[in-house]
Amino acid sequence: MAELNKLQRCYHCGALLQSTDPKKEGYISPDIIEKYPEGLLLCNNCYKTERFTNIPKEASFDEEYTKILDVIRSKKALVVYVVDLFSFEGSFINKIITMLEGIDVLVVANKRDLLPANLDDNDLKEYVSHRLRVAKFNVIDTVITSTNNGGYNLDEMFKLIAKYSEGRDVYFVGASTSGKSALISEFLKQYLNNTSKMIVTYTFSNTNLRGFRIPITNKTYIYETPGTSTDNSLISKVERSVYNLITPKKEVKGKKITLTKGTCLLFGSLACIELLSKEKTVLYAYVSDKVELKSHKSLVGDNAKYVANIFEKGSLKPASERFKSIKDFDVYEFQVTEDGQRDIGILGLGWINFVGNKQTFRICVPKGVYVYTTRSKVKNDF
Repeated sequence: MAELNKLQRCYHCGALLQSTDPKKEGYISPDIIEKYPEGLLLCNNCYKTERFTNIPKEASFDEEYTKILDVIRSKKALVVYVVDLFSFEGSFINKIITMLEGIDVLVVANKRDLLPANLDDNDLKEYVSHRLRVAKFNVIDTVITSTNNGGYNLDEMFKLIAKYSEGRDVYFVGASTSGKSALISEFLKQYLNNTSKMIVTYTFSNTNLRGFRIPITNKTYIYETPGTSTDNSLISKVERSVYNLITPKKEVKGKKITLTKGTCLLFGSLACIELLSKEKTVLYAYVSDKVELKSHKSLVGDNAKYVANIFEKGSLKPASERFKSIKDFDVYEFQVTEDGQRDIGILGLGWINFVGNKQTFRICVPKGVYVYTTRSKVKNDF
């Protein structure tokens, strides 16, 4: 009787794997097949161009928004740029930063209540200032705020807006999840309209974009602009029910976890981070308390089937119906070259904090989700 053999395919593109001709479809190095004969394998082309990319995606940009920025530039208005401290690293779109060059910008770092209460505000402000410098975003001042739990530093924000506006229009700018609208609502609670103008919903000239216009004087206004895109964040890619689970509603406390070489940390059925080098790394994971964290063996060989099965069946919570196959995920590798405390983050989900020691990490996230590495936002005792 003839023997029936199952042929292996690339689990990304589906091509039949072969190790004879590097120029043909499905080529994979023979040593990879020998090392992981039963693993979920990638052809060499997918490994290089599709899966292990080092260019995380920046948020997309609505070209209509340039017309608002053009008006801001022509008026030399004050920009209040609102950022979400929990998802801070995805706050800046390069094109917006470039177009705001030379404009007075006050950065409002919002959602302070989601970060550990024992974190010193001066350290947090220094972190924000550092990230602004890295982004080459020159600003006139920064203030840390929150609109929850009775509000935090809101009076300080109002004073700085009054100080820097100096009779000019003020434009609130920021991502759609930054809390910009909540800040405007808090402003309206103490707002007295001493003008002959009304608060109106306003359509920005030559666009279909709308926001609020609030009179400050009979000639100057506060404008709330539409939120910029968050399509590179996990929160924009999951169902509302999953969004509610991964978006923290209260202070996020770091959970201490130890990874050894060849083990990974699963974030529900949505993402995982694997340690490829060094024998051991202690880390703190910062995510919503509704996200299950679980350590497991490597993503390669037979173990990869286990991880793929978790993603497919959604056995850890939260899980999304939109990401059921390993093909729905991107994979990145980061080699840590800096010393001191570092973060690796998954935009919209959270981050890990650890001490840099030339480690290499592999990160698996749903396609299009931004992954970053930076100096630590919250310092821990290791």
